[in-house]
Formats: sequence, structure tokens, C-alpha cells
Amino acid sequence: MIQHTSPPLLALPAELVYQILTYLPSTSVAQVSQACRLLRSHANDDKLWHRLVQENVPGVRLTSPSPCRNFKELYTAHHPCWFVPRNKLWFSDNHHTGKLIIARYDPRRGCIEAYRLVAEHGGHTSEVWAWNDDVIIHTFAPKVQLWLDDPVLKLDLGSFGSSGGRTQKEVRMETGSAAQGIYSVFLFARQIPPSLQDNSMMLWPPRILPANQRVRNDSQDHFRGSGHKPQTLAQVSDTTFRIRKWMEFTSLGQPASVRMGEDVTTFSTLPEECYTPTKEKPWQGIWVGDYSGHGCEFLVILQPDTGGRPPLSRVSSTSSSLSFVSARTEMSGEDTSMAGEEQAEEADDEEDIYKGRLEAIKLTGDPNVPRGEYTFIAEDIGRRGLIRVADEPIFKNARVVKSIGHIAGRFFEDDKYIPSQLIMISHDRLAQYWE
Repeated sequence: MIQHTSPPLLALPAELVYQILTYLPSTSVAQVSQACRLLRSHANDDKLWHRLVQENVPGVRLTSPSPCRNFKELYTAHHPCWFVPRNKLWFSDNHHTGKLIIARYDPRRGCIEAYRLVAEHGGHTSEVWAWNDDVIIHTFAPKVQLWLDDPVLKLDLGSFGSSGGRTQKEVRMETGSAAQGIYSVFLFARQIPPSLQDNSMMLWPPRILPANQRVRNDSQDHFRGSGHKPQTLAQVSDTTFRIRKWMEFTSLGQPASVRMGEDVTTFSTLPEECYTPTKEKPWQGIWVGDYSGHGCEFLVILQPDTGGRPPLSRVSSTSSSLSFVSARTEMSGEDTSMAGEEQAEEADDEEDIYKGRLEAIKLTGDPNVPRGEYTFIAEDIGRRGLIRVADEPIFKNARVVKSIGHIAGRFFEDDKYIPSQLIMISHDRLAQYWE
């Protein structure tokens, strides 16, 4: 007689089975539910799916699955888009200017949405610099807020429908104004394995930015080909996505509409640890810069563990590479006075945070220096890069270090690096003197 024995897993108390299932991703939990009736019961435990949803909505404490009946239904409705609110901050490859958006989950309507982050100058002052009376210092107090009039992204509970093939779908979104003939759809992006990436590829995000995954951001068929769309869940990039936007016009008496002005925007996120300030790296983070006539622009300041990285431009530029070397040489050739050495020792005794390299990269840009480019680099904010400690009232006790600024003509022509000075006023305020 054949004796049937239950697997050891089924003999465990329900609490232990639940604990084991919490270590599994959602796709594995779904597979477990297909094994047998008992495991299906365990895998359908709504506390488990509540946890899976909650992990993807930072800053929101969910107490109810409403407007869905349960958390499993809610999770399934937006799968596999939960990476959008989980990563929160996204920046785009819009030509020259780029765009910065903040994504979130709205528990009232059960939708995933994202709005543009904008900055205004706020209060603005100017005064002659006591250290160099040929220079006018401009200060500003930026006002940063979400532009809530129109979402950039909006995925409702029923956006994907009930049919399969979600990874290849283009999902219509209720953004813009259909009455004005403006439409948009959401697309998943297919990640490019590092082994297949080469310098000839147009990738997003740019290589100067840290990223866990990169995708193509150039396509002759506007990313309609199957090679650009993930065929399986494993090919879906959870750090990038795309939005296709276009306009449609219908003439009176004509049944068909004319589609025009199509544009595809690729969005990417940054590893959170790269822009989260720490005790050792207090300057890294998302900053707002005043770029005069161009207005406010967002940039990320990085404090990488290793330095010496060459400037990589969106378009290969021999002149910028040469000017980078020239500017570095010119700055390194400057002498540091004895007074500066003494000030360096005093400053170093006070804090041990002044060390290493600081890089500022534009997340939004302008027609001169666009998004995805360096705006300035300080090779060493420690003793080797110190110029002086400011004693003029406006920058009193601020550390002034050697830096290199990135400038260019209209449409990023003739870009080059020039010597500059970075004035480190505090952990949340910097000034850049373009020599």
C-alpha cells in the first residue's frame, strides 16, 4: 500500500507559514497559491498582500484597500507598476530642459499619479561682493511645489483591463485635456543589460549618473518595435518607464482624426542612497539652482566614494574634454597661501566632513547646458582644494574650494569647462563663483 505523507511545510503552524511567505516576491506568492488548497488559503491572506502594497507606497500608511475589496485585488490592479510610487522621484529626457516629477499613490481614488515639481525664485537680492567689488552676488529663496493642475502620469485601477500581456501594453491615461485633443499613454521600458551597452548607444539615464538599469532613449519608430518593449516580466525595468504623448485633430464632417506632434519621454530614477544626505556626505541631495535668465533648475549633487571620473557629455566633445583638463591644470597650479594653510588646519580640526569629490549634475536644464550634464565639479573639498575661509560678512566662515564650471553656447555648442570657486556656506546652501 502506498502511504501518502504531507509535505513538512503544510504541517507548520499558520503563523510560521505566513512568516515564510513574507520573504517572497508577489509573483512567487501567486505561484505558491497554485500548489494546493491549503497553501492557496495561506497565500490569499490579506495581511500578506497589505504588506506587499505598503512596501511600495512610502509616506502613506494604508489602513484600508478601498476602493478595492481587498489588498490582493488592489495589488493585482496595479501590478507591475508599483515601482513608480516606490521610487518617488523621476527625471526625464525632454530635449534640453528635462522634467522632474514626484510619484505617489492616492488611497482615496486608488490611483498611481505623478506631478511635476517646479521651483520659483522667491525673494531675490543682489549686492557687491566685498572680496571682489567687480562681482555682484545674487541670492534667492526658492519656492518649491508640485504643479497639481495636471498630472504627468495617472494610472487608475482599471487602466490595464483584465487581459494579459501587460508588459507590452500602452495604457491610456487621463492626463492633459481630451477636449483639446491631447492624449498620453504609459509604456514599460526594456532594460539593456550592461554587457550589451556600448559608447555608441544613446542611453537614459546618462552614464555620469548612477543607475541600477539603463534603457535606450533613441528610436526611429518611436519605441513601437517589439525590441523596445519587455516580452516578459523579468525584462521590465523597474527604474525607468516611458510616456507617449500626441495631439489629435478632427475636421467637421470628417470621421477620421489626424494625429500629430507625437513625442516619447523616458523617465528614470536615482538610487535613493545617492541623493540622501548622511553625516559623512551632508551635501549630496537634490538641489535648486538659480540660473539667471533660465530660471530655477534642479540638480543632484553627488559625493562619490572614488574620484577622477572624466566628464562624459551627452554628445562627445573634444573641446570640452580639453577644457576640462586645462581648467583642472590651471586650478591645481594656483598657490595656497600660508594663511590658507592655517585656515585649512583650523577647519579640518572642526569637522572631518570636508573630504573627497563633489559633483553637480543637472536633472533639469536649459538650451545652453541641458539636463544630464555636469554643471560644476569640485575635485577635492578637503585641504588640497581649499582656497580660503571667507571672512566677508555675506559668506562669513564659509569654506571656498577650487571647482570647475561647465558653460556652453546656445544649443550646447562649444561647451567647455572653466576655473571657478565653490563657496560652501552650509549643508543646504552653496554659491558658485564663475571666474
